[in-house]
Amino acid sequence: MKIWNSNPAWPWPCDEEIAKYLDVPDYYLAGYEEVRGFLRGLHKGRIESAGKSAGGRDLTVVYCGPDAPERTLCVTGGTHGTEVEGVAAVVNTIRVLDCGSDLRGQAWPALTEVARRVGFYLMPFFNPDAAARAVVKSYVGMPFEVVNHLHVGFWKNGRTLDRKRVFGPWTPESDLTGKLDRVGYLGARYNDAGADINRPCSRTEATAVETRQMLEYLRQRRVDCYLDMHSHSTDPWLGICPPEHTSGNHGDLVKLQQLTREKTVQAGGPDLKLVVKGTRTWFNSHFFPANLGIYALTYEEKAGFKGNFPEETPPEEIWLANVYNGMRTILGLAQALLEVPSPWS
Repeated sequence: MKIWNSNPAWPWPCDEEIAKYLDVPDYYLAGYEEVRGFLRGLHKGRIESAGKSAGGRDLTVVYCGPDAPERTLCVTGGTHGTEVEGVAAVVNTIRVLDCGSDLRGQAWPALTEVARRVGFYLMPFFNPDAAARAVVKSYVGMPFEVVNHLHVGFWKNGRTLDRKRVFGPWTPESDLTGKLDRVGYLGARYNDAGADINRPCSRTEATAVETRQMLEYLRQRRVDCYLDMHSHSTDPWLGICPPEHTSGNHGDLVKLQQLTREKTVQAGGPDLKLVVKGTRTWFNSHFFPANLGIYALTYEEKAGFKGNFPEETPPEEIWLANVYNGMRTILGLAQALLEVPSPWS
């Protein structure tokens, strides 16, 4: 199988100055190698592995919580390499549960309290191949056409991949497997084998090796709930699959979604828009409930690229919102999870 040779260098000539997208606050920890270094310094978090990426990188998970939790929650960031907001939120959540405060030194007593009852499986990078391929640490202020070029990738002739094909329902043309010799830059949606990591083919099949391994990881640990963290141009929202895409209790999933919205607001987070994703496309947050009957949700944060926030908004304000909106949603979901039955019961 041909594997992409990741080379984290600015991939094409343009007017953008890359240095300004590398200068981020210390608490906005989202770079692949920096996060790996951070994880090596943990005090209490238990390092586990869900397997290996297509490029041979470890699918690292940190477990924080009691030995016999009442509920378990798995949170993944970095499904797409340009969507670093979720990575920063997951890393700061790990820091709180490991040391009692986030990377800014702020304590989160409600989060540490719920971790006495809920076990957290926290995965900064669900797609470590794309994370290692990323050339910047932040997309705050970046023009959308540049973000899009990095996100979906482009052919050697310079043309960007067809967004309808990239974002639509899976077809044999959706992945880039077998086409890597024609690729100029492999987009952030793909692992090193060219598989779109968030688009299972169907209820029973996923081309991405990471998704297949995660399915088994969740099954073996009998994880109650899975949260996949993303970002784009909308205000924060929380999505679930339709009834047809779960073998579990969809009514309990709807209740969990509603409770999470309430508790996120109570924690000082955003008033999340609640979404039920359609049946035409399979996502990881559909694939896992279909096969395991567990709860699964997608969180979408408002990304900081140019045009999403007023021009005068200080970057610091955007970085803080990105991190803390995600953390408060994780907190709200963990609290809500204690008020619905375990899908394994």
